[in-house]
Amino acid sequence: MNPHILVEGTIIDFDCYIKRFDDYVIIIESGTLITPELAKTINQNQEMYISIYEIDKVNVYTKQYGVDNFGIESKKIRTVQEMLPIALTLNEELKQVQGFEAKIEKVYQTTAALMEAIFHEMNETLPLNALGECTEGLIDCLNIPDISVIPVVLRMMPHEYSTHHHSTNVAMLSIILGKSIGLKKEELSDVAYAGLVHDIGKIRIDRYILLKPTSLEDDEYELIKRHADYGLEILRNNGLENQKVLDGVHYHHEKLDGSGYPKKLRGKRIPKVARIIGMCDVFDALTTRRTYRSDYSSYEAILLIKQEMAEQFDEHYIDAFIRLLGPQ
Repeated sequence: MNPHILVEGTIIDFDCYIKRFDDYVIIIESGTLITPELAKTINQNQEMYISIYEIDKVNVYTKQYGVDNFGIESKKIRTVQEMLPIALTLNEELKQVQGFEAKIEKVYQTTAALMEAIFHEMNETLPLNALGECTEGLIDCLNIPDISVIPVVLRMMPHEYSTHHHSTNVAMLSIILGKSIGLKKEELSDVAYAGLVHDIGKIRIDRYILLKPTSLEDDEYELIKRHADYGLEILRNNGLENQKVLDGVHYHHEKLDGSGYPKKLRGKRIPKVARIIGMCDVFDALTTRRTYRSDYSSYEAILLIKQEMAEQFDEHYIDAFIRLLGPQ
């Protein structure tokens, strides 16, 4: 892309690279303020490059600041069709992988790539079987007796927000939290599947709004809130009948004090699956970096939830999360 698209005084939320020989070297990290001095240095390069995974962020940035976006060279995202054979054979492939860290890495990358393809294509016809295979792989890797997987998982999770990584993170965290409070494998399956598709309703929302680097207007926020209803509709339209999964997706933004959406449910009226996912959703959001704020450490995030959001979440789940994190 042309370096001149970067506007002085703005903070970018995507990494920029230059090409050296046959490799790409990062020149500006996400979260960097474009100062006049930095802009002068940048403009000495004829071309910069971005990852295909961040192309939507560049499109939002250029639209936000009224600059032309052209000449982008980036890496290709796999399509859903390309991901199907990879996802559907995931659990067979995992049998050949040695070591639980390597297994977790493989299932994480495959699941995140499938979710990326789904969100990129924005096609409401979902590959339910492939999502099921990924869910099964996540549970088999994470539901291990007497092994603390949380440190491995937290190291693996990117600190830059993207919907596909967030979806995968919430599924994994929900399995870990669910296991810690004694959920059986069938219940973990419900929690994991719902966690993976909890934001699927966002495929109906304009990417400009989803990736907007500044505060949302009131009407934009109201539109974002509709993703919970959209998600329920999309899953039902795909023939998914598991009510626990549907409830988890529909109600994951409900809060115990009634301040959530879409139904302003209170207390135990919020289904257990939704309460678990909602907790993990906020934790992951806090521990990933945004343009408008830095990320919190895992312990800082859970402390913030306990101190400032205790009335919104199940105290039993908060304490379970604290025990999982252990001494920091």
